[in-house]
This record gives sequence, structure tokens and C-alpha cells, in this order.
Amino acid sequence: MKIKVSPTRMELLKLKRRINIAKKGHKLLKDKEEQLLIEFRKLIAIVKKERDLIENEFIEFCKKVLLLRGILDEKKWKSFLKISFIEFDYKLNKRRIFNIPMNEIETNISGQFVFNYFLSPYQNFLIKEGIGILRKLFNLYEIENKLISFAEEIERTRRRVNALEYVLIPNIEEAIKYIQLKLDEYERSSLTTLKHLKLIQ
Repeated sequence: MKIKVSPTRMELLKLKRRINIAKKGHKLLKDKEEQLLIEFRKLIAIVKKERDLIENEFIEFCKKVLLLRGILDEKKWKSFLKISFIEFDYKLNKRRIFNIPMNEIETNISGQFVFNYFLSPYQNFLIKEGIGILRKLFNLYEIENKLISFAEEIERTRRRVNALEYVLIPNIEEAIKYIQLKLDEYERSSLTTLKHLKLIQ
């Protein structure tokens, strides 16, 4: 028995109340864990689908950029890279889902994509496509961050469930049994003493 207790009726009542609270807490945490697992599985499916789509799009985009790099000479390529197409900024905000802290990305785009007549239509097309992929990458980061946060919360919840199920509740039950045995022992001892007193009288 890991819980040190005095074998009294008051202590027994306290422990019985405590075990009821522990069992209710265990049930609530178990329900929370199940709900988190449902949401986690949904997010895994979304992340897998989004990641596959973005990876394929990004690979195709890189091929197009390499094709453009092959067409342009060194001077034109460097001047193309120096052109400021659009101001793209982001900010991380914290928000809570199921009481779990998560990062939310707020993207800020100063101005919209405007067709640049000094560039070829292919270059303009690549710029527009690149901006779209960047937005999708930010969105993927947000979903993957949710996935990581859910995984960490599931791990924390599981540790609490296990601590209640395998440590606290068994220890309280053991302490209750110990007190009940001691109280029964005191009662038998008192009855025996009373019988002896009656016999003497």
C-alpha cells in the first residue's frame, strides 16, 4: 500500500469519496482520449491527401522553373529573380481547439498579382502559380501543426488515464481494504473484550 492512512472511519469515508472522484475523472479523461483519437484520425486523412496534392504540384512547379532557367541566360535569370512581384507576409496566432493550444497562420498579401508586361506570359504564369503554392504550403503547415498538437495532447491524456487506472485507483482501493480489515479487527477485538467482561460479571 503506497498511500499512508490512519485506520479510522473518517479516513475510510474520505477515501471512498476520493475513489469516486478518481473514477469519474478517469471516465472523463477516457472519453476525451477517444474524442481526440477520432479527430486525430480525421486530421491524418486530411494531411495525407493535402500533402500528396501539394507535393505533386510543387514537383511540377519546380520542373517548370527549371525549364524557365534553361531558357533564360544568366543575366536575364538574375534580373528576373530580383524583381519584387508581391509582398507576402505572415503572422502566427495562438488559438485553442478542445482546449489544446495551436498555431494559426494569418497571411498578409500587400497588393494582388498584376500581369507584368515586361515579362513573358510564361514567367507571369509561374509567378501566379508560385503564390498559390505558397498559400497552400502555409495551409498545410497549419493542418500539420494541429496534428502534432493533437498527438501531444493524446499522449498527455493517456499518461493521466494510465496514472489513474494503474496507480491512483488501485492504491486507494488497497488503502480502503486495509482500513476495512483494521476496523473489522478492532470490532472483533472489542466484541471479544465485551464477552470476557460479561463472563467475569
